[in-house]
Amino acid sequence: MPHSRKILLVDPDPASARALGPPLRRLGYKVHAVRDGSRGLQLAILRSPDLILLDERAPLVDPRTFVRILRANPRTERIPVVILSASPEPGRAHLGLHLSKPLAEEDVLARIEQVLRRTGASRAPNVPGAELQGNLARLAAPDLLQVLALNRKTGRLEVEREGVHAAVTFRGGRIVDAVAGTASGEKALFRILTLREGRFAFVPGDQGTPERIERGLEELLLDGLRQSDEAAVLTQALPASGERVLLAVRPDEIPPGQGPVASEVVSLLATPRTLQELLDRAPWHDLEVMRAVAALLERGHARLEPRAPGAEEPAFLEVDALHALRMRLGRNRPPGSARVGKVLIAGGPPARRAMMERLASVLRFQATGGEEVEMGTLCRLALGEGVQVDVVALPEDRTLAPVWWPLAAGGLAALVLLPVGGLDRELAALSASCRLPWGACGAREVEIPSALREVPHGCRFLGSDPAEALRSLLVAAAAVRPGRGEAR
Repeated sequence: MPHSRKILLVDPDPASARALGPPLRRLGYKVHAVRDGSRGLQLAILRSPDLILLDERAPLVDPRTFVRILRANPRTERIPVVILSASPEPGRAHLGLHLSKPLAEEDVLARIEQVLRRTGASRAPNVPGAELQGNLARLAAPDLLQVLALNRKTGRLEVEREGVHAAVTFRGGRIVDAVAGTASGEKALFRILTLREGRFAFVPGDQGTPERIERGLEELLLDGLRQSDEAAVLTQALPASGERVLLAVRPDEIPPGQGPVASEVVSLLATPRTLQELLDRAPWHDLEVMRAVAALLERGHARLEPRAPGAEEPAFLEVDALHALRMRLGRNRPPGSARVGKVLIAGGPPARRAMMERLASVLRFQATGGEEVEMGTLCRLALGEGVQVDVVALPEDRTLAPVWWPLAAGGLAALVLLPVGGLDRELAALSASCRLPWGACGAREVEIPSALREVPHGCRFLGSDPAEALRSLLVAAAAVRPGRGEAR
């Protein structure tokens, strides 16, 4: 059993923590104990435990609401929950497994081991027959490939990251093929080597895959990691995400002898394309395509597609603000980890829908449920330089106000979509407790409720455009100095 497994105990009775903490720690688990559901949700979102023990009597948030919030958040939706109660209830079955109180140490330990063994596959792709699974954040891709090669494995390593699927095929410990999106062979393998996060599962057995990779693992690793390092440096001279490249001259005006990669890129640029489209369509390694694109731009043979008059800037944040935000999100995080922030949204479905439509016109984002999500993550915005921001909706239901605090944990800023439907006092209480930049967006004739205006750091009106309001809040969040402006 990995020693990094984390157990979260949500129980108002401190005797439970005293009884279960020591034996769990002796087995190598990390144990966090809290006494109410609101704090439990906050730790679940921040620390992503492997399992939650939830007493049905925990105050502030009832078990059904607790589990519903977990399942609505992509970061916590797969965490198993064991309900602790004095008596089982048939209607509780959909919430999680059940343990009766008073708790017997042996029963609890056995149930935890059982649940983690059974749900281990939820941390890996849902692949039947997998004999090894885990996360690349804990076992890096190069190390994982070496483990499988040293054990002379035959089978298929499946990798999944944010809905993107990749796979590496082994035969007798030798890598014979790889796929990643539209790429295959060495090109796909080199992309997989750069992954720092993602769930994996190894399924044994020879599936008759054709051999498209011939080089040995050591040579592949050295070449792949070298290309990754060079590509990271070259990226600074290449178009940003979403920018399209087009030819600046006729193809026959480009001097001959540019090489096959450049010729292929020139052919593809008969239609303006983004860098990612060029990387996906060209059969060559990504680094070779990137070099060809950079050379064409430097020599004036290609250029960026001009923006239409009045069009939005491709960069949502200026370089300085984006860099500052990236540095802030990187504090106290391991190198290579995802730099993901959070912006809170308070507003009804119509206002959320309008906001999402506006964001879709200026930004790439990955929707996770859209405006119909009652609470939790609406979408994830890609801002560039590896910086991502989750747009998180606060529930409108006043009875769910206690869960606003755990949802706000780790937030960068908060945006109120006017009108707020009578929740001004609850929002003011949250604003007063979270040292965050707050702003309001809506028609000018709709006033910010006085309760929100009167909190110490007040809610500013940021106009009627939700995209511009969000931009202003992120610039303000980027300017926050270390140790200030973090949600409690």
